Amino acid sequence: MSDSASLVIGTRGSTLALWQARRIQKKLHRHGHESTLQRISTRGDRVQDVPISEIGDESVFTKELDRALLDGRIDCAVHSLKDLPSRLPEGIALAAVGRRASPFDAFVAHPDTAAALHELPEGATVATASLRRRAQLLAWRSDLTVVPVRGNVDSRLDTLAESDWHGMVLAVAGLKRLGRGEVIRTVIPPDIMVPAVGQGALAITCRTEASQLRTLLRGTVHDLDTATAITAERSFMKRIEGGCQVPTGAWARLNEAGELAIDGCVAALDGHTAFRAQKTTSLDKAAAVGAALAQELLDAGGAEVLDTIRTATQ
Repeated sequence: MSDSASLVIGTRGSTLALWQARRIQKKLHRHGHESTLQRISTRGDRVQDVPISEIGDESVFTKELDRALLDGRIDCAVHSLKDLPSRLPEGIALAAVGRRASPFDAFVAHPDTAAALHELPEGATVATASLRRRAQLLAWRSDLTVVPVRGNVDSRLDTLAESDWHGMVLAVAGLKRLGRGEVIRTVIPPDIMVPAVGQGALAITCRTEASQLRTLLRGTVHDLDTATAITAERSFMKRIEGGCQVPTGAWARLNEAGELAIDGCVAALDGHTAFRAQKTTSLDKAAAVGAALAQELLDAGGAEVLDTIRTATQ
């Protein structure tokens, strides 16, 4: 790769995906590296009438981009990091991690609903596409009715406005990146809802063999603190053996003492059983602490919960 070569960046075609890819593109431009964007449709984009958890493919938003990388049609790909499967395909590397925005989830109320999340009436209906969000909402309040919803951010908000639901849950980062932060009624605290692995961060992948490009990306768009937290979270996910297919969450961050703290959660889909724990360690033990936290939750009963879910969805 020569210094004058224009990179081809692969991205999904949604408004949010394009925003994210353009953010990386601008960072590269500021460092003197030109690029073009190539939109690639994924199965997750095309199949809109089935919940993601029922498609049965952890790579539902990444497989076509991986194929384009391996075929040489694109040089790198920009993803929402939470969409990356726990194990990347052979020949694909996580080259860089962009600085994280908010990792938290947001409660967005129906336009005619005045209530914040904590003020919802008994039996209120809340929509979400995520098993993790569903399970943790019901663990917090078993009286809620949780319904599925699919689509991009704008279409989900339109669906909410036309529904009789009280509200829905979306990612804070996605709403703010699209200039829709004003619809956030409540930022959901992590003691109610542990975020998804990688939520709020961007992932840039490339071919493993592209060492020069990996070095370039590390020097221009990589954020070390975010990457350290992501290492712990993805280690947690690998040990759990699941992404959006199972209702788990993990959130790692640097605390005021300069240590790495990570929260984890495994919950049953009906919310009746939930396991939570937190660990703290030095920054150089990020991968180890993520795996250890996952094992603690599995040993506490999370393994049985996840086995039941996997058996039911086979």
